Order: sequence, then C-alpha cells, then structure tokens
Amino acid sequence: MIAHARNVPAAAPNGAVAEVSPLTRAELYQLTLFKWRYALDRDGFTASEAEQLMFLKWRAASGRVAA
Repeated sequence: MIAHARNVPAAAPNGAVAEVSPLTRAELYQLTLFKWRYALDRDGFTASEAEQLMFLKWRAASGRVAA
C-alpha cells in the first residue's frame, strides 16, 4: 500500500519532523483562490471586476502574460 504524501511526516532541515499540512495541494490551491476572491470582494470590487482580476492572476501565474 502506498501512503499519501500528506500523511507522511517530512524531515525538517534540522532533522526534526516537520508538521505536514492536512490539506492536499489541490485543497490549498482552492483555499488560496477563495481567499483572493474574498479579499477582492471585501475591498469593494464588483463580481465582474473580481473575475477579471482572478483571470489575470491565473494568466500571470501560469506564465501566459508578464506579471
């Protein structure tokens, strides 16, 4: 049986066991998107503006446009 990476403790540089996130990479990504969207809504952007900014952020992060 293969253990999932998130369940296996990682060794820290000093040899101690580092705390492993209970979230998967996909879950962390979704949480990050939610936090960005929430921040845009909180700062007064309209839903349309927030969608456009999120799209541009995705394009910049994926290397499709210059940041």
